[in-house]
Amino acid sequence: MRSARAVLLVPLLVLAGCGRKAMPLPPILEVPETTTDLWVYQDADEVVLNWSFPQFTRAGTALNDLARIELWRLEVPAGQEQVGAGPAGVELRQQLILTRGKLAARLEGDSLRAATRGTKLLYRDTLPEVKAGTAPPALWYAVRSRRRDGTASALSNIAVWQPRPVPPTPSGLAAAPDATGIALNWDEVPEFTYVVERRASHAAAWEVISPIGLKEPTFRDTTAKQGESWTYRVRSFKDRTVSPPTPELEVPYPDVYPPPPASTLVCLPEPGDVRLQWAPSAEAGVVYRVDRRSGEADWTMLAGKVAAVEYVDAAPPAGQVEYAVRAVDAAGNQSDAVACKARTGS
Repeated sequence: MRSARAVLLVPLLVLAGCGRKAMPLPPILEVPETTTDLWVYQDADEVVLNWSFPQFTRAGTALNDLARIELWRLEVPAGQEQVGAGPAGVELRQQLILTRGKLAARLEGDSLRAATRGTKLLYRDTLPEVKAGTAPPALWYAVRSRRRDGTASALSNIAVWQPRPVPPTPSGLAAAPDATGIALNWDEVPEFTYVVERRASHAAAWEVISPIGLKEPTFRDTTAKQGESWTYRVRSFKDRTVSPPTPELEVPYPDVYPPPPASTLVCLPEPGDVRLQWAPSAEAGVVYRVDRRSGEADWTMLAGKVAAVEYVDAAPPAGQVEYAVRAVDAAGNQSDAVACKARTGS
């Protein structure tokens, strides 16, 4: 028995002495993170899909080798929209999309770059044609990401869209610029709300500048800069569905409006001079013009480009003097004056 044990121990000791290692484990696959925020709305006759750009793997490491994003769509016939409804049916719906749906788009290269909006992705899918007298199908959408080695993420949350009638386009868009902004108005579309879009040039992208779902057919754009032209369009809106836009309206907005005046000007006589102090104009970037007159004499400009909200008249005439301060913007427009009086000398 002892000799048999020795025979068995010898190969074990030999293996240990040779430093042989166990079989290496297979590499861990870095699976792209699963998209969970796929969201859709309808823009006229298109479904617009939005979701976050995949940036990490499920392990939390940076996803540096994204090859493409797949967009899957399944048209579900009317009456079958509730198949797999509820949390328990998520896996069934995913299987249906992958087995009965179709790969609607492969976003890679130029198409992926075109769909990227900062940290978001946006893709437009045309609504299917529906024969007259038939109900449109429900549309199920899902996306998944794929690395260059072929490793794919799990399928995203499923975004469901039931096509809706296209809202009517508003008419009569008009604009009235003034010192405080550009006032827009248009004809009312009963039972619909509105959204206003703007762009600074024909090459720029449209941006939404109003709350989505304006109740009144008016909006004042207070963020438009003077000295430029701005282009606007308006859509009607209801149930996450927007109409085609109105014809574009270009609105020149020249800087011809005076800035708001300074306020609370005070004159502080001091031995040998008069110190002026005032509260600033509400418009940024203005300078101030300071004028003075003695008695009923004509006004004399003391300074034309005071950047501070204070000025010292180092050589005032004796007697009753009056000062006026005006805000001046970059285009040379002057505000109304604020004034104060002081008595100097003996």
